[in-house]
Amino acid sequence: IDLIPADMVINAALVAMAVHWNEKLQVIYHVSSSCQNPLSVNDFVDSCFDYFSISPRILNGRVLQTRRPYLFKRYAFFRVCLMIIFSLPLMILEGFNLLLCGCFSRYCNDLNRRYNFLTLLVKLYAPYAFFKGRFDDSNLTWLRMETKICNVDGGNLNFDPKQISWHSYLISVHVPAVLKYAQMKKGTTLRRTSYSYSQ
Repeated sequence: IDLIPADMVINAALVAMAVHWNEKLQVIYHVSSSCQNPLSVNDFVDSCFDYFSISPRILNGRVLQTRRPYLFKRYAFFRVCLMIIFSLPLMILEGFNLLLCGCFSRYCNDLNRRYNFLTLLVKLYAPYAFFKGRFDDSNLTWLRMETKICNVDGGNLNFDPKQISWHSYLISVHVPAVLKYAQMKKGTTLRRTSYSYSQ
């Protein structure tokens, strides 16, 4: 996964402006981690699992169990799994619904709506989830060296992806921020237990 903290992108933009303020150049900087400090999907899932093991989610007073997801290496396998687990049982349920004169119509419609939303998300995110490319960040490496040569104060503006400890970052910053934002958007009562994480 080519993940990069937003503050590193902002820091790189600020340093690039300071270094190139009087030049008429068009330089593209890929602020990315895939070449210098790649994050594997397994490491991402392990970090998220560790976070929810330390700070389990609670909904309506009950602790929600955290399970590891199964990861697919190919999109085709994922589509077949969706069909076997969701689409096929839904078609069978719709057949029973027809035989029973529509007794399960509301339930079928709800499941069909959910399945259609899931397939929409799959189509939307599949190109990103199964993307195998890496972005060249050699210009960013050049910018870090240029910062030292030009004596631009970039010491406080860290944008070196090699400095990221993914496990620590995901547990301490990323996952809590995503949960906080999701709670603010939904207004849910989902909360985590109080536990302080130390590196």
